[in-house]
Amino acid sequence: MGLSAAGMASGLDIAGMTQQLVAAERQPKAERITNQQKQVNVSLSAYGQVKSSISSMQSMLEKFGKDEAFNGQKATSDNSDYLSIKATSTAKNGVYNINIQQMAQSHKLMGEELFSADPEASLGSGEMVIKVGDKSMTLNIGEDNDDLSSVVDAINNADDNPGVTATLINTGEEGGSKIVFSTTETGEKNTIEIDTSAMTGQLASLAYNADIPEAERKVEQMQAAQDAKIMIDNFTTVTSSNNTFEDVIEGVTLDLKKLTGTVSSSESANPETDDIDVKSVKITIESDEKSTKDSLKSFVDSYNSLMGTIDKLTGFDADKEPDDPNRAGALNGDSLTRSVTTQMRNLLNEPIEINGKLYQMSDFGISIQRDGTLELEEDSDKLDDIISENFAVIGQFFAQEDSGFLAKADKLLDSFTDKTDGSLSVKEETLKERQKSLDDDMAELNKRMVAYEDRTYKQFLAMDEAIGQMNNQLSSMMSLMMSFE
Repeated sequence: MGLSAAGMASGLDIAGMTQQLVAAERQPKAERITNQQKQVNVSLSAYGQVKSSISSMQSMLEKFGKDEAFNGQKATSDNSDYLSIKATSTAKNGVYNINIQQMAQSHKLMGEELFSADPEASLGSGEMVIKVGDKSMTLNIGEDNDDLSSVVDAINNADDNPGVTATLINTGEEGGSKIVFSTTETGEKNTIEIDTSAMTGQLASLAYNADIPEAERKVEQMQAAQDAKIMIDNFTTVTSSNNTFEDVIEGVTLDLKKLTGTVSSSESANPETDDIDVKSVKITIESDEKSTKDSLKSFVDSYNSLMGTIDKLTGFDADKEPDDPNRAGALNGDSLTRSVTTQMRNLLNEPIEINGKLYQMSDFGISIQRDGTLELEEDSDKLDDIISENFAVIGQFFAQEDSGFLAKADKLLDSFTDKTDGSLSVKEETLKERQKSLDDDMAELNKRMVAYEDRTYKQFLAMDEAIGQMNNQLSSMMSLMMSFE
């Protein structure tokens, strides 16, 4: 409220006196609320840092699981221009020679007749049945869609299209364009058949199937439907409807790029490949020990980073002065945060059974230090030997479903970070509620102080008015007394 500078009768600084009384009343209460707000904000920020560090470690554990970081297999091709390769953890070590004899192809047909592109030209009517493999569709061509563009659109946009695309090729010949049909998928089974026996007009010429004598066909086969074909180690022949072979070799995916040369030129099955110098592609599958080593280091670094964050926030440095704000961490003495460290240490010491034998982190070159951090074997050659000797076991130790370390660690950390019932998340929600309550307390204090200021000011005004009346009465009495002299 607006306050006048001084009392009219008394000459007192009523506004100043009111403000001083309000400030004296407000200060201790406001300081108490402000200090509590600061503490809550500091705690919220600190818990946020802990959760962020835990979440980062969880993301790393999840990535390790997806990438098969501790039990990965490395697959290489000695000529990726011809064949590329990928391997999963189920792949077994081995070396193979792959001869690429045939690439998968889609089926392509082209009508011999030229079709006018004039939108007014009627090309025919009736039912056209197009079949690809064991799927088919029936198009009804009538007056509203019997021009070239409409027929092509009807084929390509049909809801039950079996996997065929129609396109137009302008050959430069006078009279129009030719229609080309091609399958969207490769492989021998994806052959096109077109039945136009129920059609009239020029569209009837697009009939195609194996039973029609070649001399009577008006549709030319541009490219035969064809499976991909490879020979493994000059012995086993395998086919695929596309140029990707999955699990022909367990856990391995082969992507064919182009044909290799004919293996035996004396009995060439494909004269086009006789002159290709690359006769086969050598693929090698082996344990990815380097990736495992890198993953172990990343795990140790991530764990130590988490422990470092917790130690900083919960620690106490007795060597610093008592009034030093950095003497105690924001969560010093907080049992909830310390429990993260305790439970993780317990998990690290917990053995995991693999094939009837118990293993611990120390078996894989990881040791727990006195300060709770982890240390990876510093001797690189020694660590390589440990990984080589225990490669399969390391993978199972970390990635074994449910009972592996990754699964156990993720479950443990999730008990702290889960949005619904994670203990750190619950603590954060409690602090946020306390934060809101303190904000309400401050708003209520400000409201009370406005009322207190108004009441105090009015009391001073009343006092000023009383002093004015007393002064007037005293002046009247003095005048009266002087009149008797």
